[in-house]
Amino acid sequence: MRRTQLAFMVTLNTLSSLGVGLLGPIYPVFVLNRFSASMLDIGILLTIFGLSSAIFKAPAGKLVDTYGEKTVFLLGVILGAVCSLAYIFVFDLILLYLIEFFSGISYALQEPARLALVIGISNRRKKGLIIGISESVYDIAGSMAALIAVAIASNFGFESVFFACSGFQTLTGLLVLKSNLST
Repeated sequence: MRRTQLAFMVTLNTLSSLGVGLLGPIYPVFVLNRFSASMLDIGILLTIFGLSSAIFKAPAGKLVDTYGEKTVFLLGVILGAVCSLAYIFVFDLILLYLIEFFSGISYALQEPARLALVIGISNRRKKGLIIGISESVYDIAGSMAALIAVAIASNFGFESVFFACSGFQTLTGLLVLKSNLST
C-alpha cells in the first residue's frame, strides 16, 4: 500500500466515523431536552435507525456492485449531511422518526461503499490487515467522537454538533470525489 493510499484510508475512516459518530453520545440528551420524549421513544428511535441500516445494507452493497463505490458513498454522505442538518429544524417527534429512518439508509449506503473503497486500495495478500487497520481507525475516531461531541454540545449547543456532523460527512464526500486512487 502506497503512502497516499494509506493517508486516504486513514482520512476517509476518520472523517466518516466523525460524521456519523458525533451524534451518538449526545443524541439521547438532545431528544429528551427538545421533545416531550420518554426513554421508550429513544429506544424506538435508535431501533428505527438500526433496522433501516441493517435492512438496506445488502441492497446498498448491490448498488456498489452496479454503480461503483464512489457513487454510492457520495449518495450516502449527501443524505447523511442533509439528515444531520434536519435535526436542527425538527420539533416534532414523528418527524424525528422519519429522520432516523433516512439516517439509517444513509449509513447503509456509506458502509458497504466505504469498505469497498478500502478493499479496492489494498493488495491481495494484505486485505485482512488493511481492513483491520481501517476498522481500528474508524473505531478510534468514533470513540474520540464521544468526547468531541460532548465538548461541542456543552460549549456551543446541540445545533453545532449537527453542523459538525454534516460538515464531516460533506468533507468525506469531497475526499472521495477528489480522490484519483484506483479503486
